[in-house]
Amino acid sequence: MTGRALRGRDALALIAPACVWAAHFILLYALVSAACAPRALLAPGTLQIAGLLATLAALALALLPLARRMPDRALRRALATIAAISGVAILTDASILILFDTCGG
Repeated sequence: MTGRALRGRDALALIAPACVWAAHFILLYALVSAACAPRALLAPGTLQIAGLLATLAALALALLPLARRMPDRALRRALATIAAISGVAILTDASILILFDTCGG
């Protein structure tokens, strides 16, 4: 960084992908909990579709800050790194929907 202070929008762009990942994780946890509850609040097919839609939306939102023009090369690199890490984390979270299709323990 060139010594100038980080602006608010730049800071928000840097933390947004990680925040999207956290929200996606919580949403998938809630969906799986609803589907695996004794009352089965969600059908397995509904869980798969809702999880897929949530994952696609989260990926789009996590990668959206990459379209922002960052004033510094180091900030651009940091943003690309956090967006990539968050994208991989979102896909890893979604893998639970594919790998474990039942609620059995």
